[in-house]
Amino acid sequence: MPARVNPDVPGEPLLLRRTGKRLRALRRKRGLTMAQLGADKRRPRLLRRQYVWKMETGRVAPSLAALAHFARRLDVTLSELLRGI
Repeated sequence: MPARVNPDVPGEPLLLRRTGKRLRALRRKRGLTMAQLGADKRRPRLLRRQYVWKMETGRVAPSLAALAHFARRLDVTLSELLRGI
């Protein structure tokens, strides 16, 4: 179950929107759809398109495992994925 945005944590909504914008920019640069970004060779529906959309729009807080998956799919390191956020 993805973590929802916690309104009691200062700055979390802004941080999640920035993370989502970075994720979307890298995904588009690589020419991947949301479904392709969430897919894995062994599990084609690892992370559903709706979950990717919610992360890109800052509606949910991604887990570290999800961020690591996206970094692998985008062929960047986790630190490159989060750079400048």
